[in-house]
This record gives sequence, C-alpha cells and structure tokens, in this order.
Amino acid sequence: MSRILFAWELGAGVGHLSAFRQIAEVLLRRGHDLTAAVRDLAGAAMVFEGLPVRILPAPACSRNYGGLADPPLSYSEILMRYGYIDAPMLGALLRGWQGLLELAAAELLIADHAPTALLAARGSGVRRCTFGNAFSVPPEVSPSPNMRDWLAVSRERLATSDEAVIGTINAALPSGDAPMTAVHQLFEGSRRLFVGIPELDPYGPREPANYLGLLAGRSGSNRVQWPEGDGPRLFAYLRQEYPHIDSCLAALSGCGARCVVNLVGGRPDQVARHRGPRLSFTAGHVDMLATAAECDAVVCHSGLGTVTATLRAGKPLLLLPAQLEQYLLARNVEKLGAGLTVHPETAAPDFAGSLRRLLDESVYTQRAEALAQRHGSESTADLVEHAALRIESAGAELPG
Repeated sequence: MSRILFAWELGAGVGHLSAFRQIAEVLLRRGHDLTAAVRDLAGAAMVFEGLPVRILPAPACSRNYGGLADPPLSYSEILMRYGYIDAPMLGALLRGWQGLLELAAAELLIADHAPTALLAARGSGVRRCTFGNAFSVPPEVSPSPNMRDWLAVSRERLATSDEAVIGTINAALPSGDAPMTAVHQLFEGSRRLFVGIPELDPYGPREPANYLGLLAGRSGSNRVQWPEGDGPRLFAYLRQEYPHIDSCLAALSGCGARCVVNLVGGRPDQVARHRGPRLSFTAGHVDMLATAAECDAVVCHSGLGTVTATLRAGKPLLLLPAQLEQYLLARNVEKLGAGLTVHPETAAPDFAGSLRRLLDESVYTQRAEALAQRHGSESTADLVEHAALRIESAGAELPG
C-alpha cells in the first residue's frame, strides 16, 4: 500500500480528472490511499463521487502578470503566466505543495500538468510520475521548443524565456537545493505516462513506453436520447463561450443529421432558439464511451478525453479548438485523416461545409475506423489495469 497524491495544477476542464477516475478505482481497490489536490473542487467532487478520495484545493498563482509577450510560444512562456517570473510567488507555491505532500504523507506523486508539485517533490524522496496530456511535458531539449511551429521564432527568444524561468526557479528553491540548468529538468526523475498514442503527441512521437493508449476517461453516466427518424447520429460537446457558437448550432440544426448537443453554460433562450425535431439538447455529464459507440461522428472543442473516446470507437470528428493545446491535438487528428479542424482564428467558419464533408465523405470514417483497429484492440478495462500497474511500478522503481 502506498500513500498517493494526485496533483492537477494547470489547465481547465474535468478531462484532467475523468481520465484518472477509472485508474483511481483500481488503485483504491488494491489498497492504496489517495488524496487529490485539484484546480476545480466541484469537478473533482463530481468525478470522484462514491470513491474514498480526499479532495483538496491545489495551490494557485494569485497574480496576473502584464507585459508578457502574447501569445506564449513555449512551455516556459506558459509557466511565466503562473508565477515562474516571480520568485516570491513561486516560493509561496512551492511551500503550498510541500505542505500538501506532507499532509498527504505522500510516497508517490502523480502529476497532471503540475510542474510546481514536481518541483516541490524534488529531492524529497517522494517518487514521481506524470500523467495526462503529452502537451504538459515538453521534450528533453534546450531551449524549450516553439509550440507554434507555423510562426517563425528565433532560438534567442526561446533561450531567453528559458533562462528567465530557470533563474526564477533557482531563486525560489530552498537554500542548499541543487540549482536547475534546463526547464525540462522539472520532470527529471519522474516516469512519463501520457494518455493517448504517439501520433497525437503535439511534440512528435517519443518513447513508445510513454503512451497509455486510447484510454478514454469517464466523467458521466447520462445516456443520450437520439431524435427520432432516419439519418446519421451526430453528438456535439460544446461550450457557450465559443466565439461562433450560434453559427455552429445553426449549422448542426440544418445538417440533416440527428443531433444531440451537450452545451456547457448554454442559456435557456439559446437552447430554445436552436432546438428542433432534428436537434435536441442534453444536460449534465454524458457517458462518452457509450455515446461514441452509438453515434456516427462527434463535434467538440478537441479536449483529449472526448477525442480519445471518439477515436477509440472509430468515429470521425469535427474539431473546434479554442486554445493552443486543443489546436495541436486537432491538427494531429486531421493529419491522421480522422477528422476536420476549424482553425481558432478563422473569422467566419463554414460549419455547414465542414459538417457536409464529415458526414458525406466516407474517407474520414474509414480512417477513424482504421486508427481504432490499430490502437483499440485492448479493452478499456485492460488499458486501465495496465495504467495502474505502470503507476505502481513507477512508485516502486524510480529514484526519489
């Protein structure tokens, strides 16, 4: 039995938690003690409902930093926005994570986009592994790579950003701790476990052993009720704040498919305006594994959990990313031929045309099915058991 701290520090959405839910069940069944320090307490309470998991708030940067170059181009430039250019702030965050590690009496840290938790555990004897989206763990190169490779970025800019972050880290470390010389050393000594497959890694394929496969998480149990009639079934998981949401809903209503929309934050007037005999809305958290198996295609903002569940079922996607992490994943899905992407900077997206292509051109379904055949042979239960074993072995084998 090990005392485990699951840490979720950066990023948004319960996908950070839903991917871990089934693994948590296995770890608890095997007698491990589990504490979760999370960004979203309400989301954690929902995802971990029924499980004996202690839920605590993760330390969070309480300041906004002006004057930073926008958009961020590297992992270092993301960290800058969360205290990594402010040594007193980073020092306070480190103390907060060290306190949580002590409170949980953690022997193993599972870090999901939690660089400061990893930094706090450095040299403590707590064994470590990363978990989740490969986006949150940059490759072991210096300087940190340009994540917007369609933009020309000088090596000097990337190196300067790394130097600023490394300087802040070293200034915030307790006296006597060994200084860092590269940003990727945040992950040194931790086993890297990524949800997904090498073809979806935004930095390009890494060691095959890093990937846990198309491990679809579970955050809800609601079953979808499809509109009556003929035609393909289309499921859409969307957010109200998406800039083109009304145009997207109008296109879904007119695309000829039987559509069910899960609209997070949707207004009653908005729902009433777009609801019709071919388009219905569902509330709450949907059983995405069952929905992906039943539908013919999915529209979403390219969250890893939804994409993974859909590809595992061999269904194509129309992806509407709203930020960098989502766009990089969407771009890789499109490269695989398993979907289409609406670029987040498109001023007036042609949703109707994209939906027509997705539903009428069989090549997208064929390539999604081929991907599922290559990577979906192992059952979800087996993938979960394998992931739990990898986490346990990280705790047993890696140095502290």
